[in-house]
Amino acid sequence: MIGTLKRRPSEDLENGSNHKVAKTESLSRTERQERVYANMRLRRIIKENHGSNIHQLAFFFNNKNFSAPVGLDVNKTFDKRGSVQRDQSDTSNVIAVVGGCQLSIYDNEHCGDHLDIMSNFDLAPLQDDGGVKRELHTFCWLYRENDAWLAAAGTDGIIHIVSLANSQEIIQLEGHTKTIHDLQTHPQSDNYILSTSKDGTIRLWDVDAKRCLAIFECDATVTCFDPTGEKFISGNSRGELREWTIPAVMDLGEEDEPVMVEKKHSRLFKKLHGENYIDCIRFANGNVLSKSANGRIEYWDAAKEQSIRTFRIRTGESCSRFDVRFVWSHPETVICYISSAAHCFFIVSTSRLSA
Repeated sequence: MIGTLKRRPSEDLENGSNHKVAKTESLSRTERQERVYANMRLRRIIKENHGSNIHQLAFFFNNKNFSAPVGLDVNKTFDKRGSVQRDQSDTSNVIAVVGGCQLSIYDNEHCGDHLDIMSNFDLAPLQDDGGVKRELHTFCWLYRENDAWLAAAGTDGIIHIVSLANSQEIIQLEGHTKTIHDLQTHPQSDNYILSTSKDGTIRLWDVDAKRCLAIFECDATVTCFDPTGEKFISGNSRGELREWTIPAVMDLGEEDEPVMVEKKHSRLFKKLHGENYIDCIRFANGNVLSKSANGRIEYWDAAKEQSIRTFRIRTGESCSRFDVRFVWSHPETVICYISSAAHCFFIVSTSRLSA
């Protein structure tokens, strides 16, 4: 009788696992990253109760105060309860959303397994009978030690500063007379924010001092600081893109009036989007990414006013924003584009966008 050697199931599993690891390690970083994107799946749908469009969604990456590996370089460690162990200043698991008259903050700690609601700010109780309906259109994150603040704004023309730790509004910045379309945090300091309003002005604010430092006379729908924080680019509903230099206003006295900057002191770029509404601007790899409501994204060199690459997102007319995130140690970025009309998002790698 000839005996047969049987392999234990555990050995099969172990060998299969080792084979998969070896196969994965043989792939290049580009192939591994593309495999991550290819295996993305819908994990959960959250429906908020305000019944309105979601105007903006953003993670709190806190890049100015925290630096850590991202993407394929992340090695997560877990405590006994299964929660990810994080540095205190790592806030990348926190996500905020504005829609209707609500600002909601979620904890995405378990990477899509569930979203825990952390806090909710609702403008509805503040509405006056017969007054203009309040609706939030935009927000930005502001890091504070042992806290996270959010600046949110919309149709009431007021910038509401909300403390996440205290779950309450702590500051109101008033000055705009019409809807605020866009808020941007200064890239070097979370104490300064830029607001873009339908009243024909862009304002630079000192949040801690609760005051406006500069007023730019500009009909704009969106803005974005350059990485130095010394300039910013604005876009408007007619496809105009302008570059503005921020005056020396950080040391203004308490009694000084805001510095007025006229349109003639800005630089007008040639039109890359025709007469289409500009709804998002971001910087990436030293160049500019701008998007118009018809789904066209231009990746261009601001110094040369030259287009490098054009994308077309075919979802029809849709006003929406995207975020740019560095994913590896070398200068590659990922564009996360969210379409409110088509209820979908796109991921575009800029690794092949060299001029």
